[in-house]
Amino acid sequence: MRLAASLAFTLVAGIALAEDASFLFDALRTRPYRAAWDKLMKEVQPTPDWLVQFNKNFDGVASELTPITIEGKAYQLSFVCKPQDCANRKFEVLFDAGGEHAYGALGGRDDAPAFFGAPPPALQDALAKAIKG
Repeated sequence: MRLAASLAFTLVAGIALAEDASFLFDALRTRPYRAAWDKLMKEVQPTPDWLVQFNKNFDGVASELTPITIEGKAYQLSFVCKPQDCANRKFEVLFDAGGEHAYGALGGRDDAPAFFGAPPPALQDALAKAIKG
């Protein structure tokens, strides 16, 4: 009984923490988001210097997590960008509802984005639109 109560509390606390993580740097301090982000970052090669710096301590220009629905599924969208050049150097990230899987796009207002995490076409469209912002 105690084990079940403890597990239930941990689950509820984890969900509440994810809901309270309103900015990307906050979400990345929680387990599912961090694991998904780390997996995604391994694909981003070469990694721009400003994104490498953000990965060290999650200190940088980042947005709030914005809930969006794509083809009936819930996602959370956010970005991190190069300080003082946000429109031209941006990494958009799209997490599934639980933060367990992440898709990304690196680019800028005038560049075609490079996609990471193998997003399907509908997610590529959402990420490309967000990059162009």
